[in-house]
Amino acid sequence: MLKWRLVSGISIITVVVLSMALHGSVAWDWAGALTFTALMAAFAWIAAGEFLNLTKACGVAGFPRLTQVFAVLLMLAVGILPVALFSGRYMYAERDGLLLALNAILLTSFLVFGFGKVFRRGPLAHGILDLFVSLAGLIYICWTLSFIPRLYFSNGLDHDGRWLALFLVAVTKSGDIGAYTFGMITNKLLPGGNHKVENRISPKKSWEGMFGGAVFCIGTALLMLHFSPHGHLHFRGIQVLGWHTAIFWGLFATLLGYWGDVAESALKRAANAKDSGYIPGLGGVLDVVDSLTLVAPFFYAYVQVLAICRG
Repeated sequence: MLKWRLVSGISIITVVVLSMALHGSVAWDWAGALTFTALMAAFAWIAAGEFLNLTKACGVAGFPRLTQVFAVLLMLAVGILPVALFSGRYMYAERDGLLLALNAILLTSFLVFGFGKVFRRGPLAHGILDLFVSLAGLIYICWTLSFIPRLYFSNGLDHDGRWLALFLVAVTKSGDIGAYTFGMITNKLLPGGNHKVENRISPKKSWEGMFGGAVFCIGTALLMLHFSPHGHLHFRGIQVLGWHTAIFWGLFATLLGYWGDVAESALKRAANAKDSGYIPGLGGVLDVVDSLTLVAPFFYAYVQVLAICRG
């Protein structure tokens, strides 16, 4: 189990780091951007399918293909598409306006096509449930995760946006690693095992694991700042993260990441499923991204608001 967890984890980390690190010339910038976009689109497609597989086990199948197609379109619309249309120019107001317009078009189009499927199906009650469960999946997974490409492309193809996206992902996922490591060790070393947080929904999660997650989150946040180009992180040219705020986000990501993890565990419990998918050692894509679903929107809102206030 640990062997496959390491193999799968290292493979995903390698692709993520490559998507962030490939820059320096126009060709390399686009290579990194396309790698990142392909990864996010693949995650959105698979995670949306896994979510609806779980709801199907709960009795509501949803509209898997429709949801997956719009999940991918959403990732494209908030990321690489506006950058391509503006040819890398830093026209923030125009780009933000385009993002809002594309989001409105996509979500409304999803409802249009969804209601079309409802009207063509059998009992209306079943169709309505399918539609709104699909909409819930699109928002719960893909809309929340779409704030990662928003960060990545917030400064066009410039590396500042990439550092913000990498900070978000690295800090949040290091919390998962710390919680798993500390939880496993303390469960073996402490008499009677460690102290559980929530036996009913996620019996393996412990207070000791949460502490370990916080230590890893804060440590990773400080390391990210140390190795960043400026010693702090920028959003559209304005400093938004220094040492104190990095520590704060380490703690905040621990709590939000834990809550996102437990929320997905509740869904799996309801569906009587151990994992959301079939990534060796990690479960499924939804198991990988669950902690990011709640952290990403809050982090994006933080840097956006702080940049406006300081600008």
